[in-house]
Amino acid sequence: MTSLVEDSRVLISARLAPQPSAVEMNHQTEEANPGEGLSAEFAHYRRIINAFDEYRRYSLATNNRRRKDYYRLPLRDQGLLEEYPLKLNEVDDRIRRNADTLDEIVFKGEQSGLAPKLPSQDVLVDLSAPTSVEPVEREPEHEPRVSALDAEKVRSTLRQLVRDWSTVGSAEREACYSPILDRLDRFANERLAGGGSRRSDIRVLVPGSGLARLVWEIANRGFTAQGNEVSYQMLLASNLVLNHSEAVDQWSIFPFIHSFSNLSSIDHLLKEVRFPDVIVPEVLNRQDFGISVGEFTEIFSNPDEHEKWDAIVTCFFLDTAQNITQYLRIIYAILKSNGIWINLGPTLWHYESSSNPRDTSIELDVCEIKELCKKIGFAFEHDSERVIETTYAGNPHNNLQQVYKADYWVCSKNTKSPDYAT
Repeated sequence: MTSLVEDSRVLISARLAPQPSAVEMNHQTEEANPGEGLSAEFAHYRRIINAFDEYRRYSLATNNRRRKDYYRLPLRDQGLLEEYPLKLNEVDDRIRRNADTLDEIVFKGEQSGLAPKLPSQDVLVDLSAPTSVEPVEREPEHEPRVSALDAEKVRSTLRQLVRDWSTVGSAEREACYSPILDRLDRFANERLAGGGSRRSDIRVLVPGSGLARLVWEIANRGFTAQGNEVSYQMLLASNLVLNHSEAVDQWSIFPFIHSFSNLSSIDHLLKEVRFPDVIVPEVLNRQDFGISVGEFTEIFSNPDEHEKWDAIVTCFFLDTAQNITQYLRIIYAILKSNGIWINLGPTLWHYESSSNPRDTSIELDVCEIKELCKKIGFAFEHDSERVIETTYAGNPHNNLQQVYKADYWVCSKNTKSPDYAT
């Protein structure tokens, strides 16, 4: 798979286009045939775009339910809460401003050619080059209604922008990304001290790269970095930042307006978050940096990928597996014999609660995962194992904080791997 940077342009290699996850499909049974002649992949993409497009409508409707509840109160009680409707009006305004940013995310994505092609096509999408391709025309009367899951994924995209590309997310990035980046720096220095090649010759893969800040940070340190992402929500948003940002704090969002719970003041509810917090293209001018699109297990099980990567970084990724043994075998196979695998994350198994009978979900505890790693053929680096406490895409001003005790470790490959490692 080739993924290059030319003239500040991030390219996406889309040999295997993303498919709807089994959990998502479980919530979409009512739209088994969303459009005649559409591939399942394009129908999935259109559903995602519809959720972005409809954000304004369903978010305003949710806020209007609060307004209706207020006017159901006795007049005496309404008088005691006379500022409440004004707060709702402020939220309406922030919803509309969020919708404007989401509209730009969709427009830039479709203008850049992110809409899926025929499933059999092998395409390389330039995410920033001018194009004559018009954005995909959608027919509203045929669009499926937005599910609760798809609506939440749009809200999650806003929170992910905070985590990866704003100053508000700096504490989470410091907790999660800094240990990874520090270890990669040591790895590169060890290579150079041993007479190795330049940093740019060290190839680093980041599966589940999300909005790509970690991949960007790795490239910023001189490595050749490639992310891998299956979520169109993430790809659309990262495209805006990576290929269309021209200044620090270019865009603004209001990511915390969707819940009124556990807040100390209206300022925390209406807080504006600006992004990006860095000048993104500076790194793209000088480093190889790309994102492969598709399922990790489909793309990297290809024998052509074996022993291709000097370092693999998995951050909040392992628990997305339906079959964790498959993930570990692939990581082992594609890692070079003298490479390292850095992991950080919890075990919040994404498919554990799926009601879809077609879903597989193997849920292991941390000790079981480590034993499995050893059976596959990994050796744990001495003194690397520790627990890092961190939130994930949270609201730092919320009075209720979900804190993960994320496990961190560094592994290398045993010189003699067991037969069942492949």
